[in-house]
Amino acid sequence: MFYLLLLLFILILFTLVQRLKGNHDFLMILILPYFAALCSIILYVSKDTYYYNLIKDYFYLPDFLWRWLFFIDIGKSNIIRIMNASSLSILIISVYLVFHFYEPFSLRVQKAVKRAVWVYCLLQFILYDPYTNLKAYYFLYPARLTVQQYLYLEDRIYAVTHTINTAVILLCFLGLLAAFIKAPKLKLFRYNHLFLAISYATLAFVYIYFISSSPDFYLKVSRIAGTYSYRSLQLGSNAFIYRALPYILVPAAAVITYCAYMLTRLSGQASLKELSISKEISSSETTSKIFCHYIKNEILAIQSEVETLALNAEDGNEVKETTDSILKRCQTLYGRIDEIHRSTKTSELSLKQYSLQTLIRETLAIFSHELESINVQLNLPPQPILAMVDPVYMEQALHNIIKNSIDAMEDTPNEKKELAVTLGSSRQWIAIDIRDTGKGISKENLESIFLPFYSSHPYSKHWGIGLTLTYKVIHAHEGKIVVNSTLGAGTTVEVLLPNITPERV
Repeated sequence: MFYLLLLLFILILFTLVQRLKGNHDFLMILILPYFAALCSIILYVSKDTYYYNLIKDYFYLPDFLWRWLFFIDIGKSNIIRIMNASSLSILIISVYLVFHFYEPFSLRVQKAVKRAVWVYCLLQFILYDPYTNLKAYYFLYPARLTVQQYLYLEDRIYAVTHTINTAVILLCFLGLLAAFIKAPKLKLFRYNHLFLAISYATLAFVYIYFISSSPDFYLKVSRIAGTYSYRSLQLGSNAFIYRALPYILVPAAAVITYCAYMLTRLSGQASLKELSISKEISSSETTSKIFCHYIKNEILAIQSEVETLALNAEDGNEVKETTDSILKRCQTLYGRIDEIHRSTKTSELSLKQYSLQTLIRETLAIFSHELESINVQLNLPPQPILAMVDPVYMEQALHNIIKNSIDAMEDTPNEKKELAVTLGSSRQWIAIDIRDTGKGISKENLESIFLPFYSSHPYSKHWGIGLTLTYKVIHAHEGKIVVNSTLGAGTTVEVLLPNITPERV
């Protein structure tokens, strides 16, 4: 019956780790085996007669609870299996956690590593199972090994697996630390990875000090007597650390809770800001559609009247020159109004896998003339970064950002003009950084840059719809756009796109 329950647990664990998405999900499922491991350790110790009079030196629990734990109807073999399964589950979930937020290898290699960890942990569970322990002893002693040789073999196996298990936990922590270092330099994402690193560091400490002793060979077999007994857990002579366990976990939980609160608060602030901008855009779009439709009709009517007047005017005549000038202005105005009208329409994206290096180069090529007097720094990784984007819309979004950067450096001396475009990726996001050394944006104006018809330039040159359209395009791709600027020093625009490829879909 116990093995059927164990098989069910493995199937549930496998299903859960395949479906986990966010850091909260991983940490919640990771805490469960920690809790099970600590409880099973306390339960195992409570049933050990060696610790019967020493138990209070290690754990603060009421007498009635210890008595209840001592007489609870569960065998030590099953407690050992729970300890081993919990400890090994921590390794499996840790590997899935680090590969979710940090991608040092290709997806193919990651899948191979995950499979290897599953096989390694299952083999450990079988190897350290009391039943296997008993059968192995009778198989090897005395026909093949002496008692001393058998015990030495057990010690060597435990030393190797214990070292590997501890190394896996430490490597997972280093992986999360690397994910924090390589995370996009945005407050929200830095807090997200910092929260993960601190939380996992706390759990790693608890694992190494309190849980890593499992799995182990807990069975002592006597072939001569035909019996077996259970070894005591090596809690060590320093009982203080076990008494201090609650005082270690409570501050750690407080730190994790504080980080979670800050992350939730930042996420909430970002969501409220995005909601506010979206409402402003939506409200402006409704008015703009009606306004554009009316003005376009009026321009066409004026253009028709002027064309009729131009037909009756002679070439070289002052009237002819005036009508030509009016027609040209009408066409320009119609084009600007039509641009606004198109920006208010909701079009479906035509997503396909596209190289962002190619997209960035194609966009910069449009400004080849304007960039002649600007020092352009292009930081693109050698390996192609592919994303699921609509190339037409995404090029328009990048076009608007780069155009704003060029315009912002209009009054900057040529030797100080600099445009840096950097492309990078993490497990979850692809980041495009566009930095200029222009005049910068004040904090007051920074809140309004995505609002329709907002512009710091004269309306004869800019109508303030470029960044609004860019905002809509980025969010239509389920991405984010963040602008950081220092007045007089320059502006950095960071575009974040989900790192979704057909392989992951």
